[in-house]
Amino acid sequence: MALSVPLDQQTIKRQNRRLILEALRRNGPLSRAELARAVGLTKSTVSSLIQELLDEQVLFEGTLQTSGLGRPGTSLEFHAEGAMTLGVELAVENTTLILLDLNNQTQGQWEWVESPSTSLPERLHKLAAQVQVHVPNFERLLGVGLAVPGVIKQDRTLIYAPNSGPGWRNERPAETLEALLGLPVILDNDANASAFGETFWGENHSPLLYILLSTGLGTGLVVDGQVYRGRTGAAGELGHWLIGSERHPSSTSVVEGELSLRTAVNYYQAQSGRSEGFQGILERADEGDPFALKTLEHLARQLGRFIANVAVTFDPAVVVLGGPGAEAWPWLEASLRSTLRELAFIPEHAELPVRPSAFGHLAPAMGAAALVLQRFLANGGTRDWSPPISNLGNRPTIGAQIARRT
Repeated sequence: MALSVPLDQQTIKRQNRRLILEALRRNGPLSRAELARAVGLTKSTVSSLIQELLDEQVLFEGTLQTSGLGRPGTSLEFHAEGAMTLGVELAVENTTLILLDLNNQTQGQWEWVESPSTSLPERLHKLAAQVQVHVPNFERLLGVGLAVPGVIKQDRTLIYAPNSGPGWRNERPAETLEALLGLPVILDNDANASAFGETFWGENHSPLLYILLSTGLGTGLVVDGQVYRGRTGAAGELGHWLIGSERHPSSTSVVEGELSLRTAVNYYQAQSGRSEGFQGILERADEGDPFALKTLEHLARQLGRFIANVAVTFDPAVVVLGGPGAEAWPWLEASLRSTLRELAFIPEHAELPVRPSAFGHLAPAMGAAALVLQRFLANGGTRDWSPPISNLGNRPTIGAQIARRT
């Protein structure tokens, strides 16, 4: 039987600070008395810890609460500038930056188009330059969350990102960006980051299956608040699921050869003879263009078929559609649901809840930012980047050992 290790006073204090911050994040502004009741600590302990967090500008005192019995109390809220992070998505054809605080308020957002053939080091240098231009006092950020389309090992190696031009292999983007900005960086796969962001910002169904529909196709699975990454970090790469009878993988023998925005655009262009990208297809569909409507109908049925398959693989409680593809939801929903009802293995899967992400194409960057904010909370609202006092601060995962930085 393993012996428990006594906690020192500093660790206990940080754990109590974490309880307070988590209570505020879940419930919104609370008074000191309400916080004491919520976390089960004495009023004197809560008041002492609150004063620390006020002095550190993590919290601030808001409005005076006068409702209810007893003495009025002052509400405590997150200080927007006291806990901000940068969430970044390096997608195949664009880069997205979101400056986010613990109130889930966006303090800034920037996006630009990229060439798929651009090297990863070049993109990281451009990213760092843009941060330095657009984000005032960026050195005060808690850190950077970086989401990329590829397989990420626990040691933060990007093993392979096949959709990025010739493909990024065995890259160390987190270390490069840390050197450029002088900030800690958490690296994750884009679909996994998106899936985690859904749960961090309030979705509590489990298991949650996240489908990232973009240039390619990826999925993320969250079980009881933990992201399943598998042994090597390659779990969820269902876009590369082999189909058909070809002996060697190719663009036509994997799932994303039939289900991705790149495939939808190619389908539309072949049918219509036009050159619009996916946003152009949505605009055409809004105008009643029959080729655009046919393309989205085809995409919806392919997506419904895919969900029927992953339903028997993971048996999720909810499916969330994210990425740029989520912006087509008004045209996808009806055909997707009818296809799922036709193909579902059991009646429960026929009525499986499917909904679009509230974050749309911004979900990977939002999820990347959430990874940093979670680490901050797990460490009791301190900027110490050492291994966190709570398991909540590890990159949540099941199916693999946690590799800790030294």
